[in-house]
Amino acid sequence: MVVQTIESRLNGVEGTLGVILETLAPEGFTLANWDYTKGYLDCKLDEKGMVFLRLPIKVEEGMLDNEDALIKLGTPFVLKHVYRDGLETEIGYDIGAPVAALVNQFQQPADKDAPVEQKWIDKAQELLCKVEQMLA
Repeated sequence: MVVQTIESRLNGVEGTLGVILETLAPEGFTLANWDYTKGYLDCKLDEKGMVFLRLPIKVEEGMLDNEDALIKLGTPFVLKHVYRDGLETEIGYDIGAPVAALVNQFQQPADKDAPVEQKWIDKAQELLCKVEQMLA
């Protein structure tokens, strides 16, 4: 995984989970990797589901399983999954894309310090401008 933070007016914005999710869902955001006190609002930036704009959220009041929970947004970032090519051939057979994705998620990235390409940062910033107008 490679991440690139992006400065945004969203950092520190508060609102209820239900209202924020309802506002951002049409843009493609979903609640991801959450527990009762924190999580992320993710929006896929590519067709393969390898690059995401991620908005960290922290619960200020309530619990994240309730749409009335008061949440605070953190600093957005672009998350890019980077996998080594050829894992299927290393284990001796073609396991198919769905299984390969499951196996690949547990391997070390090809280059853990690889930068996120500018096109993904630009796409994320464009989406953030739209979201800032909606929420900030």
